[in-house]
Amino acid sequence: MLIWDFLQSAYDHARGRPKTAFPTRYHYVETLREALTARGLRLRRFGQHCLELSRPDRAERLIVVVRYTHERDLARLAKAARGSGTRIAYLLDDDLWAMLEDNKLTAEYRARLEHFLTRHFAALRPMLQQVIAPSRQILDRMADLPGIYMPPAHLEPSEDLSHFDGAGPVRVVFLGTSTHGADFGRIAPGLAVALKTNPQLHLTTLQGKRGSQLLPDGPQVTHLKDMFFAPFQTWLAEQRFHVALAPYQVNPVNNGRSNLKFHQHALVGAAGLYTETEPFAECVRNRENGLLLAHDADVWSSAVNDLALNLDKTRNLAAAGIADSRRVGDHEALASIWDELVG
Repeated sequence: MLIWDFLQSAYDHARGRPKTAFPTRYHYVETLREALTARGLRLRRFGQHCLELSRPDRAERLIVVVRYTHERDLARLAKAARGSGTRIAYLLDDDLWAMLEDNKLTAEYRARLEHFLTRHFAALRPMLQQVIAPSRQILDRMADLPGIYMPPAHLEPSEDLSHFDGAGPVRVVFLGTSTHGADFGRIAPGLAVALKTNPQLHLTTLQGKRGSQLLPDGPQVTHLKDMFFAPFQTWLAEQRFHVALAPYQVNPVNNGRSNLKFHQHALVGAAGLYTETEPFAECVRNRENGLLLAHDADVWSSAVNDLALNLDKTRNLAAAGIADSRRVGDHEALASIWDELVG
């Protein structure tokens, strides 16, 4: 199935269409499978871009369109909508309309979004009865539909913070993909100063060549390439860092995202540094479970240096972030939302 999924996504990419949203599917539904099963809910695929939630002993079902769709899915959805007991919901975790207007994103990426919004979403919209999103900004885009706020689920973070014990480098990570190059570039000069000031610091990013252009590779800097979702999840679960960065500029695109980085930082056991975008302002308690910072290179340089020199403080922030990740992304609470939607 994974190979077939990959081939379908590659075909969509070649046709200029958005690819299957594997991360969205996983973080909002599939990772809740155990909690959903405990409630008597059955989770199945419906076409390429959709999921179906139902109960084995009842006719009602909820079809969840996950971020994108295409002609074949639309035909199946139209047929399903004519039957009784079927409701169709839309799960969206980015403000696609804001992204379409963001000229910092590549022209190719925005062309794919425009293709989806003008062709496929336009056909999908009349079939929808519900919208689910981790951002109130997204819900406001479709305010005429019943909307439910749903953050992503936690990632089963461990409370083991033994990587803070003993000597060794202070490991800093930026988990943003290449689409966040401009956000990272804004603080890169400050990170360069921090690295020069403290030889114990080591920075890892997923920026690849773009990262090397902003902050050269070296003994203290490693720029990994973007990874496909499955290997990225495997890699992420194996990592331990001390400090994690989410330096996203406050703008409509980043305000329309989720708090997923908060959960990823908890998974790697790191104290998180964030800007005051709406997703982080809602879950980060400044100086308690993370730091909220201005999007300024000097501010980030100072904060990274301070945490590197005060690892007890950093460890306490990381521990609080882990606890709040489990609370904010509680699997039982999120599964109960899907339970109610199925009816």
